[in-house]
Amino acid sequence: MMASRIRRRFSLIALLFVCALSFVPAFLFAAEKEARVTVLVHDVKLMPEDEQARPATLNETIQENTAVRTGTNSRSELTFVDLTITRLGSNTIFSFNKAGRSVQLNGGAILLRVPKDSGGATMKTAACSVAIAGTTVVLEATRSGRNRLHVLEGVARMALTKAPNEWARVGPGQMLDVPPGATSLPAVQNFDVDRFMKTNPLITDFPTLPSRDLIYASAANGSERVYSSQPVSGGTPPPGPPFGRPPHHGRAPVTNTPTGNNPTNPNGTKETGRTRVPRKPSTPIAKTKPTPSPTPRKRNVPPNQP
Repeated sequence: MMASRIRRRFSLIALLFVCALSFVPAFLFAAEKEARVTVLVHDVKLMPEDEQARPATLNETIQENTAVRTGTNSRSELTFVDLTITRLGSNTIFSFNKAGRSVQLNGGAILLRVPKDSGGATMKTAACSVAIAGTTVVLEATRSGRNRLHVLEGVARMALTKAPNEWARVGPGQMLDVPPGATSLPAVQNFDVDRFMKTNPLITDFPTLPSRDLIYASAANGSERVYSSQPVSGGTPPPGPPFGRPPHHGRAPVTNTPTGNNPTNPNGTKETGRTRVPRKPSTPIAKTKPTPSPTPRKRNVPPNQP
């Protein structure tokens, strides 16, 4: 009797545990698709699908496929569960899905910050598309059709919507300014990151970016900068993330002097940064012993001989 009760209780606990496992992933998956309004200034409206526009409220949760529109002198910030951040400038119309990883910009300016190792994101306008991964970028789209991309840290790839084979890689501290109706991409240009950080409203009118230190570090060492100023034309973009490690520019990479098999370093001693010039070995002087002079021997002469 006691054993049957224990078995029934154990079965009930196991059933409750299985039910909990079936609901928790669904809840987390739904939460990942939501964004919270963390900054709200002046006129910001939400436009859910098949619903009328309504004013947004601070700390409100927004579901995917919801458009956000800011008015004149207005701005907003959306923060996702994985700390992906989207900032909207004045007169911006923006919508997202896939937990903020697919962004549609119909006009205005947005800053998108995607944490490293959290997956990539895609930003689209009427004229261009931008792929990023672990990157902080600012994308602007004017009503005339002009598109401007600034990469603050990380690497992005920008392509024309009507000509996907026209694409370019843009590194930290670099930008692309695409004129209206462009059929080819212009050359990649450098810009002053420090001045941009001190003057752009998507930076100065909001709280400190979590990636601020990384932005300044990337601009200082330029380790990820893409030095090729000409975009790729008429080819297919490489498979996988289009970010990779950029080539060196203007100077050969610093390498350590090989050890062990280097004829100038036969002893295999570790050296870095410079090559030791071997000294010419000195020829040892052999010491010679003086040859002793022979000692004359005495002759035994018989007494009757001279």
